[in-house]
Amino acid sequence: MVNASAAVPVERSVVVARTMSESAEVIRQVYIGHEPRLGRDHAGTEFRVMSARAGVRAGPLGADRVHVTVNFRTSTEPFGYLFAMSVVHGVFEVAAGGEECRASAGDILLFPPGAPVSAQWTDLDAGILRLPVSSAADLAAERFGIDPADLRFESMSPVTPRLGQYFRNVCATIGRELTADDSAAAHPLIAEEMVRTAAAAALATFPNTTMTVAHSPSPGYVAPRVLRRAAAYIEEHAAEPITLTDIAAAAGVGARALQYAFGRHLGTTPLAYLRAVRLEHAHHALQAGDPAAGATVATIAASWGFGKPSRFAADYRQRYGQPPSRTLRT
Repeated sequence: MVNASAAVPVERSVVVARTMSESAEVIRQVYIGHEPRLGRDHAGTEFRVMSARAGVRAGPLGADRVHVTVNFRTSTEPFGYLFAMSVVHGVFEVAAGGEECRASAGDILLFPPGAPVSAQWTDLDAGILRLPVSSAADLAAERFGIDPADLRFESMSPVTPRLGQYFRNVCATIGRELTADDSAAAHPLIAEEMVRTAAAAALATFPNTTMTVAHSPSPGYVAPRVLRRAAAYIEEHAAEPITLTDIAAAAGVGARALQYAFGRHLGTTPLAYLRAVRLEHAHHALQAGDPAAGATVATIAASWGFGKPSRFAADYRQRYGQPPSRTLRT
């Protein structure tokens, strides 16, 4: 029997600096190496970072709230991860990749990975989301067929204000979930899904090379054995945070070819098939669960990657003809 992945607690921390030099060190410890141009300390100097971080395979998923009471200027090393900043109060000016931006309350920026950043800010209150570059690169390969190495973000600003608001909402939702008591992000499958959600939102919001990919024809014939290998891999690894790229690699084809084959022969997608397998495992766990021993629908659902109880209940009722709570009680 395949067992659900064990929960891994979300890491939380609060770091407070009271001087300019301490503030510079906080940036090095939490974010990145940099060369600050330090001004004089003043009464009331504060640099506060409240962080929450969940571990995923490709690297950490982090959400921070930053509060800075002073003016600060610095030049950073190239960022090795995706760094998005949503300004709540104050002004943040940044230059990177040949582009200059000025963000104030309501604006959101995405720093270009692999590029150094020059920035200065004034009396800043901001939310920050951090996620692995590979999460977006792999998703771009899955959905658009490009080489992951060819993904480039070409502007720090959203394509449209509406998309900027959409990405702000995604960041806020992930931030609330990471900082919540008993966060569902402690479950690896849910943490991985949160990363995919954020990566998909970034690809939709900020100009990047997937937006100019030309349509290509179907990948053609895919042998039945490819589907069998994919299905077997999904069954064996359903408790792990696997991706479409993992499934395709196990099947010996590209992600796009695998999606085409699943759609043509099974009328579904590889990830929908994976979700159905996980739903079946959750069903068995509900049947074996003991409410008197602390088993709940929510914890069982979360352990199998279902972070939204209402959606899980709806999917479960559609599949098994009764609510999951009844299965657990009987």
